[in-house]
Amino acid sequence: MILTKNGESITTKFGKFAVGQKIVGNTVADEYEGLTGCITEIRTGEDRDTENETDDIYVCFEEPTDPELIKADFSESYGEPKTIDDIVLDMVIMAPEMLNGQAEEEQ
Repeated sequence: MILTKNGESITTKFGKFAVGQKIVGNTVADEYEGLTGCITEIRTGEDRDTENETDDIYVCFEEPTDPELIKADFSESYGEPKTIDDIVLDMVIMAPEMLNGQAEEEQ
């Protein structure tokens, strides 16, 4: 199943995720930890683009306000210097366990 309309959602053992929902990358998300973004699409079952057993959640992350912090995280993860221009923030496929939803009042 491919969900693309605002409000369409799935519920996993990691929580409920909906298209249009604001999220934050958590510690499992590695270099995306602490970045905020918005879910743009969710793919389940045979419609997934990855071979992961979990659903594919597509996220557009906001550009960090402190590019130096993100450069350090990505440079460390990839073992080579990275700039903000090297970092993919758009249509990043995340697993549900990598994301924390934001409370309604924060959106």
